[in-house]
Order: sequence, then structure tokens, then C-alpha cells
Amino acid sequence: MVDMRYATENNFTKRKLYPVADQCLLCEPAARRLARVQEKLEKQGLGLKVWDCYRPISVQQKLWDVVPDPRYVADPKVGSRHNRGASVDLTLVDKKGIELAMPTGFDDFSPKAHRTFMDLPVEALRNRERLQRAMEEEGFVGLPTEWWHFDAPEWSQYALRDEPLGSPALLTEKKVEIKQLIVVRATDWKSTTGILERYEKTPSGWTKIGDSWPVSVGIKGLAWGSGSRAVSADGPRKKEGDLTAPAGDFRLGKAYGYDAAPPEGSRWPYQQVNETWKCIDDPKSATYNKIFSVDASAPKDWSSAEDMKRSDHLYKWVINVEQNVPIKAGCGSCIFLHVWRKPNSPTEGCTAMPEEKMAELLRWLKPDREPHLVQLPDKEYERVKKEWELP
Repeated sequence: MVDMRYATENNFTKRKLYPVADQCLLCEPAARRLARVQEKLEKQGLGLKVWDCYRPISVQQKLWDVVPDPRYVADPKVGSRHNRGASVDLTLVDKKGIELAMPTGFDDFSPKAHRTFMDLPVEALRNRERLQRAMEEEGFVGLPTEWWHFDAPEWSQYALRDEPLGSPALLTEKKVEIKQLIVVRATDWKSTTGILERYEKTPSGWTKIGDSWPVSVGIKGLAWGSGSRAVSADGPRKKEGDLTAPAGDFRLGKAYGYDAAPPEGSRWPYQQVNETWKCIDDPKSATYNKIFSVDASAPKDWSSAEDMKRSDHLYKWVINVEQNVPIKAGCGSCIFLHVWRKPNSPTEGCTAMPEEKMAELLRWLKPDREPHLVQLPDKEYERVKKEWELP
């Protein structure tokens, strides 16, 4: 069943945001996964009711204008997986199309909507678990703060879109093409330092941009993180608090900093922070590995968090590395590119560099070129170089 809430006024904005009400569009792998979920549920006398699928970035902006909270609404400057046609919001229905009891209604921005919230009627808990199990069996990953939201695992392969629903252009899929690459190479897994190089894609291949510069990585070196590519079974694996920097291929998220604006000339999405901004590093929290401004009056389900506005200069400029996305508890959080304490000073798991180089990086990065960070020991870099099409 299709009940596109943003095509009606029955949503939290109280506005009709879609021109058509009968189109739930997904990239093909996600659509096939969802079809298999429906087929299995039908054998149990159940089905799916879909509330949202592909969402244009311009609509994402309208949602953000009403609820600018990244726990519940993705910042349009970075984009939602909905904007890639790789997310779906949905619930369970019975044979007659009647919705099953769930913890909350759609777009409830309260702790009751979190997947870890347990003070609920037994029937709601059972139905939430039934939906989650059905979706996870086909590879979907649930959003911790919204029981109804699921991402397809291949979401990062698909480009952000802004065509309105009903546009014929949406019938053609657009894959992401990485045109900027930050490469950090370390001598081996235990190295605490490395060299950073920048590359841009040209018709003839990768071209090195500017000078290389030194960086510091984790006190315990590197370990395979969870990024945009499957990684080798060989080598250490990143865990929360292990003091290693992640190895692999990673998308870059939003930038944060102390100043009102990013370095002059930067086009990268940027957020000024103050003392209310945190990155949650408690694996038990529903907001684990999320960055947001904490409302002092709101309930907190974490015991530890990283301050984004520090008393020192380390986070004057920060770029979030999308490590452990989709989020899995205990696989590492709050991984950044940031300013180093001093030359060759290792980090607790981030990649650090001189302040002027962080500013240079922010000026160089362009959102429409889909930049990634590839960070690897030399031996692993050479092993995957051809397969990953690296410089």
C-alpha cells in the first residue's frame, strides 16, 4: 500500500510537498529488496504500507526548515538517503490494510520512536521487532531514532537528486562518480603518522593536486573501518575506543568549526558549533555516532559524548568522516579530519594535520565532486589499488 504523507497535509509540516501521491520511487536494488520483504510478509497474512521513498533535496530543505535536528531530519546541505532513492519509511498492515499497533505514528520526534525505547505495550514492541526483522533479512538497515525508517545498504552508490516526483528524468538512475579523492598512506598498521595527497578525476585519469603534507593518525595506528567498500578479512578491525584510525574508503560528511563561517572560498557544508554541540560515542545510545546540538531540557540516553567546541584548537576546523555508516553499535564513532595538537602528535582515532592545511582542504573540497577519503597502510593500498581504481 502507498500512502505518501508528504503529498498530503497529513505530515509534521502540515503542507502538501509532493505534486503526485502515487509514486514511491527507489533505486532498483532497494526496490527489489522491498518487493522480497512484501512477498514474505504476504505468506504471513501481512503487508507493507509505505509513507515515503525518494524525496527531492528541495523538499528536504523544507523539512529541515521546520525541524533542523539531524537526529530526525537530514541536513539538506549533506543530503538524506531519501534524496538518493535508497531509503523507505513504512509500517505493517494486516490483510484488510489496517495498520498494526506500533510505538508511535509516522514522524514522531520523541524518544518513543527510538528503536531502543522499551516502555511500550507488548503488542507495539512485537510489531516493531517483526517489521525490523523482515527488513533486515533483506539487507535494510534501520535508523536508530525512527522505527519506520530503513536504508538500503547500497545507498552510497546513488547520486543525490532534486527532480520533483512525476518527472520522467527520475526513471533514469544516476550513480555516484567520485571526482575528488583524499589519499592518506601510512607505512603499516601500527604507524601513527602518514602522508596526505589530493587527487582530481580528469578524462585521462587521476591527477595529483598541489603538495603532499604530513598527518597524524591513531595512537594505536590503523584498523579496518566500516565505509563505502567491503574490506579484507586480514588486518585489525576498528572498535569503539580502540585508539585506531579507520582504514578503508569513506564519504566525507559535514564540516564543523568555531568560527561563524568556513575559510573564505570554501563551498563545503559547514556548521558553527558552541558548547551545546556533541558527538555521541556511547554505543548504547540511540544517537550513537551522531552530531547535534543538545537541548538541555531533553532526555539523554548516553553516558559519554565528544565536545565539538573544545577548550583547545583541535576542532577549530573539523570534517566528519562517515565511518561506521550505516551505524552499528561499537564499531567506532566521531571520526574526524581535524587540526593536530602539534607535529606528529597521534590522535585517539582521527586524522589530524596543521591548521592551515585543514583550511586548504576545506577550500578545495567541492560537494558536486563527491569527494572520498581513502586511508590505508602502504601494503594494503597496493593490494587494492587496481580493484578500487586508485591513483
